[in-house]
Amino acid sequence: MASQFIFTVCQVGAEPTLKKEITRVHPELRFAFSRPGFVTFKSENPLEADFELNSVFARAYGLSLGKSDLGTLETLVKDTAQVLQDYQKYNEKSGKLRLHIWERDQHKPGEEPKDFKPGAWKAAVFTKIKQMPEYSELFADGAEARPGEMVLDLVAVEEDQIWAGAHIHTEFHPRWPGGAPPIALPPEAPSRAFLKLEEALLWSEISVRPEDVAVEIGSAPGGASYALLKRGLNVVGIDPAEMDPRVLAFGEDRFFHMKQTIASTRREDLPDLVQWLLLDMNVAPSITLFQVDRLQARMRSTLLGVLLTIKLNEWKTADEIPDMLAHIKAMGMEEVRATQLATNKQEIFVYGLTRRGLGRKQSQFNQPRQK
Repeated sequence: MASQFIFTVCQVGAEPTLKKEITRVHPELRFAFSRPGFVTFKSENPLEADFELNSVFARAYGLSLGKSDLGTLETLVKDTAQVLQDYQKYNEKSGKLRLHIWERDQHKPGEEPKDFKPGAWKAAVFTKIKQMPEYSELFADGAEARPGEMVLDLVAVEEDQIWAGAHIHTEFHPRWPGGAPPIALPPEAPSRAFLKLEEALLWSEISVRPEDVAVEIGSAPGGASYALLKRGLNVVGIDPAEMDPRVLAFGEDRFFHMKQTIASTRREDLPDLVQWLLLDMNVAPSITLFQVDRLQARMRSTLLGVLLTIKLNEWKTADEIPDMLAHIKAMGMEEVRATQLATNKQEIFVYGLTRRGLGRKQSQFNQPRQK
């Protein structure tokens, strides 16, 4: 099974940046079609379902295999599923297909109209597919993909326009439809930073453990700190602004607030043992990396990794991402990866793991397959 076309989904507003990135990293691909949050490309040569796209801004991707409206969707799904099953048999593999259904982003994060209800397009597609007599025979239960599985992607690009695609699940694909894990903001969380951190940990598969010590730069009002504290970590928050009372309620033995700017923070002010360094500040990437570089030197003997939210105040800043990643790797990180999370706004998430941190990583690809 092969196709000369691939689909990608991204944040609304990131399409030009994605196109530019693909042109630089994959010169064999040419832009074909786009809608907000959805972009397709054509390859010079046919691509297989295990094709890997090296992209920060493509949240999910796969081979593009056709489109239909709701009225003819069942035919498209049956025909596509047959192709995917034949491909598996040819490669001496078996098993049900994993079904990923989602709708493209229709608005920029945080700019949704008050009456907007996401999921309506997806629900219509899912209802239609579940009515197929062959549904239970074709598709595995649940949406979370497992290593090596063949995934049938159905993307509602418009209310009555569904694109079909496919990919083989690898560590370079998200486990969840459209790259958006099913997590919600708890009502007691101080801010959306809670969601960003939880998604970052799921995407990166980084294992933070109770009793680990984390230093968060730009911690106020405390969404990420709250998430770490709930996981049992001890946190030092650096921010001149006030922290949310729900964070302070954990007590100084669990959360210590350094109410000062990062520029005035000396390395010797920090704990002797720190496993994780986090940063989420609305400053230029160059300032972000300078401060991380300066402080991580103090933690070098115990540091497991850095988790950074890097702001792109201008989209053209994305051109600097390769240099940013090289800078972080030069800090002594064995693995460095970046993505634009579903919960990110005009920013990206980057993590770097030291050799010790990489040994702690709990990848789905190192785990026994669940029955």
